[in-house]
Amino acid sequence: MPPPHELRAWTRQSKDQDNLIYTISTDPSLIQLDALDAAFRSDMLYWAKPLSPAQLKLCVEQSLCLGLYVVQQHDTPPPPLPPSQSQEAAEKMSQGDRGGKNEMIGLARLVTDYTTFGYLTDVYVLPAHQGRGLGRWLMACLDEVLGSWPDLRRCLLFTRGEAAVRMYGETLGARDVRRVGGILLWEAAGARLRVEIIRGSD
Repeated sequence: MPPPHELRAWTRQSKDQDNLIYTISTDPSLIQLDALDAAFRSDMLYWAKPLSPAQLKLCVEQSLCLGLYVVQQHDTPPPPLPPSQSQEAAEKMSQGDRGGKNEMIGLARLVTDYTTFGYLTDVYVLPAHQGRGLGRWLMACLDEVLGSWPDLRRCLLFTRGEAAVRMYGETLGARDVRRVGGILLWEAAGARLRVEIIRGSD
């Protein structure tokens, strides 16, 4: 479970005609295990395999999970939102204060000690919501979290494909060092962070 000070939330409103409201939250109680199970069973997460309900719950509880949600509104459209809101406002919205219900549509899971190391995995956005910059936003929120850890030494992830490598580079400052097994180092100089990304074969 994340420490209380790591409970954060962000919101944004889509710029297209749908006017959808999206939320990212690190609150593990909001993770919809049925939605995560469906993602693990899909071809989209080619690296994952289905887990038992107990193991899936444990997986979430022992990681820092950034859940991505779309708020399903009632018939009356909501007033416009700014591009982002305070944590308090975002948490109120995640609790349904805006008259809607959240549907989990994406995730980024960081296996971490919350101090020195993190392993990023299970990053996805459902196809119906891709092409709206949500994956980059998810990584920007993660970068904000990691940037607040002064003693972070290194993070690591596995990925494949030039588009993914480019996205992680542009959002997290990832750097490809191409070592044994296709290791891609996401690394920044100085007091920031070092993240190693392991690139699989295309």
